[in-house]
Amino acid sequence: MLVSYNWLQDFLNLDQDPHDLAEKITRTGVEIADVKHPEEGLKKLVVGKVLDCKGVEGTHLHLTHVDVGEDEPLQIVCGAPNVAAGELVIVALHGARIAGNEKIKKGKIRGMESYGMICGLQEIGFSDSVVPEEFANGIYVFPEDADVKPGQDIYEALGMDDYILDFDITPNRADTLSMEGSAYEVGAIVDQKPKVEDVVLKEDGPDWTDTLDVTVDEKLAPKFYLRKLTGVKIQPSPLWMQRRLWNAGIRPINNVVDVTNYIMLLTGQPMHAYDAKTFANGKFKVRLANKGEKLTLLNEKEVDLDPNDIVITDGEKPVMMAGVMGGLNSEITAETTDVILESAIFDPTLVRKAALRHANRTEASSRYEKGVNWDATEKAINMAALLLRNDANATVDEGIIKATDTKRKPVVVKTTVSYINHVLGTEISAKDMIKIFDRLGFMVEHDGDDIAVHVPNRRWDIAIPADLVEEVGRIYGYDNLKSTQPLLAETHGGYSEKEEMMRRMKTIVEGQGLMEAISYSLTSPEKAVRYTKDPKDLVKVQMPLNSSRSAMRENLMTGLVDAASYNFARKQTQLALFEQGRVYDHDGGTFNEHEHLAALYSGNTFAENWQHLTQKVDFYFVKGQLTNLFTAIGINPEKVVYKAEGIEGMHPTRTAAIYIDKQYVGMIGMIAHAVTFADKALRGSELYGYEINLDVIIPMLTKGMTATPAPKFPAIERDLSLLVNKDVTNQEVENVIKSNAGKYLTALKVIDVYEGSHIEVGKKSLAYNLTFLNRKDTLTDKVVNNAMDKIRAGLENDLDIKVR
Repeated sequence: MLVSYNWLQDFLNLDQDPHDLAEKITRTGVEIADVKHPEEGLKKLVVGKVLDCKGVEGTHLHLTHVDVGEDEPLQIVCGAPNVAAGELVIVALHGARIAGNEKIKKGKIRGMESYGMICGLQEIGFSDSVVPEEFANGIYVFPEDADVKPGQDIYEALGMDDYILDFDITPNRADTLSMEGSAYEVGAIVDQKPKVEDVVLKEDGPDWTDTLDVTVDEKLAPKFYLRKLTGVKIQPSPLWMQRRLWNAGIRPINNVVDVTNYIMLLTGQPMHAYDAKTFANGKFKVRLANKGEKLTLLNEKEVDLDPNDIVITDGEKPVMMAGVMGGLNSEITAETTDVILESAIFDPTLVRKAALRHANRTEASSRYEKGVNWDATEKAINMAALLLRNDANATVDEGIIKATDTKRKPVVVKTTVSYINHVLGTEISAKDMIKIFDRLGFMVEHDGDDIAVHVPNRRWDIAIPADLVEEVGRIYGYDNLKSTQPLLAETHGGYSEKEEMMRRMKTIVEGQGLMEAISYSLTSPEKAVRYTKDPKDLVKVQMPLNSSRSAMRENLMTGLVDAASYNFARKQTQLALFEQGRVYDHDGGTFNEHEHLAALYSGNTFAENWQHLTQKVDFYFVKGQLTNLFTAIGINPEKVVYKAEGIEGMHPTRTAAIYIDKQYVGMIGMIAHAVTFADKALRGSELYGYEINLDVIIPMLTKGMTATPAPKFPAIERDLSLLVNKDVTNQEVENVIKSNAGKYLTALKVIDVYEGSHIEVGKKSLAYNLTFLNRKDTLTDKVVNNAMDKIRAGLENDLDIKVR
C-alpha cells in the first residue's frame, strides 16, 4: 500500500520528517519498505501556456511559443501529437533536470532554436502504469480546473511535493490497506486521534429500489448493497483526485471509475460501478458461474469461468467476476448516463482462488482475500454517491438495496493486566495499558486486574489475548522492553555423531570429484519405488499439486536420473553427481525416514585430453569408486559382498545388490535401457550409479582414520603371471595369494587379463603385481623369494593354476 504523507495530514497533525515517521512505524511492526519523494532530483520544471503552435512541414514537429512567466515567451520545438495552442503544459527550462538525471539544454532542432522542452508525465518520473490513457503517447495537459499559472513550479500541482510511504504489510494487517486504516495506525504511534468523518448524504432523486429484482446467495456475499445515480456526466476527475490516485499507483480513467478506486483507497472497501443499461431487464443476480460460461473482463481478457467463481449477472449472462474485475459488457463509457454502484463483502476464499485461477489478481481481490472492514460497506457507497453528485453532476436516487446485510458484532477479548505484563516482561500499570488501548481506538472495561477489550470491526486481526499482548508491546515500544537472559537449559552447538558421519562421507565423495545435487522428495508413485530392492508401502500426499508429485520417494536415484535428463537435454553428458538425503516409507504401521547416499555417473572416467585414453564409465569403475569410499570410512572391502540380483529400473545383467555382514545395504549397477530409452534426452546413453542405506552403514563405521607415516625401508615388487581355468574368479586367486604370502604382503593388484588364440581353450591369463614391505627392517630377497615359492605352491595345489 502506497500511503501519501500529504493525505495522512488530512487525518492527523503531522509535523515530523517523513523518514523519521517511517522509522517509527517500522519499529511498531508494520514495515515501511521505502519512502519516495517524487520531486527529488528534478529541477526547473514549471507550468507553461502554449501561446501558438504551428506544424513544421514535412515533419511531425511543432514550433510553439510558450509563456513560462518570464518577460518573453520561449520558443520550443515539440514533437508530441497532442500539443496545441491554449494548453497549460509542463515545461523543462534550459538547465532543467528531468527523470534519469537528464539535463535539458537549449539547442537547435531542424535548424530551429528550442529553449526548453514540453514534457510528458513519463519524462518527469511517472510510471507508464499511472499515466492517463489520453496522455500516454504525448505531453501532459493540465485540466481547465487546475489552479495553476505560467511560471509556477509543477511539483505541488502534480502531487510531486508529497512523500510516499510504501507500507509492506503482512497479511494479518490488511486493515492498513486503506488511508483510514493507516491513519488509525499512525495516530496510535504518534498519540493522536485521527479525524475520520461520517458521511451525510442527501438523496435528491426518486425511489428506485422497486425497479430491480436483486437475488444474492448470502454464503457468497454476506453483505451486498446497491445505489443508483442518474444524469451522470462522464468526464476526467478533478486534478486533486487524480493526484491521489497516481501517487497510490492507480491510473486515473474517468470520474466514475476513479471515485470507486478513490473510495477503496480511502476506506479499504472495494467497489464497482455498472452502466445501469446492463440491467435493463430488471434482473440482478449473484451466483456461482455455470460450467462453460465465458466473460470478457475490463482488461479485454476472455476467461472461461469456473463453477467456483462468484459472478454478477443480469439474470442470465455474467457481467462481472465478483471481487476480481468487472466485465467489458457492463463498462462505464462516455455514453453512460445512469450508474449503479455496488459495495459488498464476498467470500474471501472464493475470490482468492478465482484471482489465482485466472491469473488476474487486482487491488480489489487482494483486499477481499485478506479481509475488509464490515463497518465500511454502507459508508463507502454513500461517500461514492456524494462525490459523484459533486464531480459528475449526478442525481442520487432515493434508497439503498440491501440484498444481504449480515451483521458482525465487534469482538470482545478478555485478559488480565498481569498476563500481558508477564508475557512482555514489563511492569506497565493498568492505567497506562488502558491508555495504549485508547490510542488504538479500543474501548476497555477494567475491573481490578481483569480487562475486557472491545475491538472494532476495522481490526479483524485481533481475536485472542495473545493479539492484545502484541498490540501493547508494539505501542509501548519494543525498544523499551528489558533485555534479560532466557532461563533455558544450556545447549552446546555442533553436529550429532550421525551427522558427523554423514558429513564425513559427503566430504569423501566430493573429493572423488562428484557434484552434489538436491532433488524433490515428492515424485510419482512409479518412480518412488523404482531402483528399490524391496519396496514398502508408499507415503502418499492427500492433496498433490499434480500426479508427478503425489508420493514421497523411497530412493534417491530417481532424482539423480531426472537431473541427468535435464543436463543431457542441454548437451551436458559428462556427469558425476551425488545426493545425500532422506527417503520415506510406510512400513509396520508407521511412517519412516531413512538416510541414503546415491551417486550417478555418465561419460568418460577422465576428461578427454592427450594424456589419457578415452575410457567410458562402466560397472567396474563405479565399483572401484564405492570400494574407495568404503575403505576411507573404515569398512573392510573384504566384508563387502556383491550379488547379482534383479532390481526394478536397473539393468538385468549389470546390477548387483550390496551386502555387508549379510545385511543388505544398497545396490550398484547400470540404469535399465527401458528407463533411458523412455526419456528422449537420455536415449542411447549409459548411466551407472549406486545407492546405499546410511542407517545400516553408519553403525558399522569406525571413529575415524589414522594416517600411517611413510615407510623408512624400501618395498620390493614382484610380478606373477598365471594360466588359470576360465571358471576361476579373481577373488579366489587373491584369497590364495594372501593366505600364502605371509605378513609382508601390503598390496596386490591385477595388471593384465588375457583370453585369446595364443593360450589353451578354456583358459585365461592373469597377471598380478605384488608389493612386499617390512616397516621395521630391510626386507631381503630371500624372504620375498620364500613367500613367492609358497604362493606358487598354493596356487598349483589349491586351484590347479600354472605359474608361467
